[in-house]
Amino acid sequence: MTEQQKIEYLVEKSKKNKSGKTVALTILKHGILMLVAISMILPFLWMISTSLKTNSNVFVVPPQWIPDPIVLENYPLVFEKVPFLRYFLNTAFVAFFKLLGEVGVSALVAYGFARFNFKGKKILFMFLLATIMLPGESTLVPSFIFWSHLGFIDTYVPLILPAFGGQAVFIFFLVQYFTSIPKDFYEAAYISGANSFKIFWKIYVPMSIPALISVSIWSFMGSWNDLLAPLIYINDQMKFTIQIGLAMFQGMFEVNWPLLMAATTLSLIPVILLFFSLQKYFVQSNKGDGIK
Repeated sequence: MTEQQKIEYLVEKSKKNKSGKTVALTILKHGILMLVAISMILPFLWMISTSLKTNSNVFVVPPQWIPDPIVLENYPLVFEKVPFLRYFLNTAFVAFFKLLGEVGVSALVAYGFARFNFKGKKILFMFLLATIMLPGESTLVPSFIFWSHLGFIDTYVPLILPAFGGQAVFIFFLVQYFTSIPKDFYEAAYISGANSFKIFWKIYVPMSIPALISVSIWSFMGSWNDLLAPLIYINDQMKFTIQIGLAMFQGMFEVNWPLLMAATTLSLIPVILLFFSLQKYFVQSNKGDGIK
């Protein structure tokens, strides 16, 4: 075997070893991802399975993944036990206006921090970030006293109005996104005669759709899954939100698991539909296309 042939043989052998390692690593990564996916989807499947069982079959051993018998009546029974549709609409109302306030105001504030220089900007931004570390529970009592003195207990005002002050986490996230947009867009629009708000509305908002969709989903899910605030401020049963409605299926001494799981499955439908319908907007937009 000549020297050239030896070199070619060693190179080929090295390529095969690398190829084998790459395949093994790929299989390992996909195997881990499959295990993680299965561990996350199993509770969801168990919830649906439990929603179709009788109360006596929930904790049978061995567990029944396919209910026998299948009890479809649990779903209409949810609406008979509590005014679940009313709770559904109440939550949608609160979630919509909270989303409007949190996302809209947070975007405007983030735009100001990202594109304008003013005295005390860094100190103000650090103060804003510091509020993220403040536990919401620490302000519950003073907030309740404040809204009580204003006469807004048993209304949706304490749930919705604070959202129009923005959300610190959303502001921080959007500041990073707006900062990554080249200043060329802002300068070109400003030279063309556009004012600051028009630049925000016509340029920054369309170019930030993925980020705005992301914070919108976070806002919606936070409102949809909120139990503590409605529990504190709402007393009228017809004004309850969906999370309080779910809690009503848990008695002091027993829990009707099939009805609770049926109600939980119904409450997840809007979140799942929202996520899959907006998933395509998560792809990062190409912000550099407009620069020439």
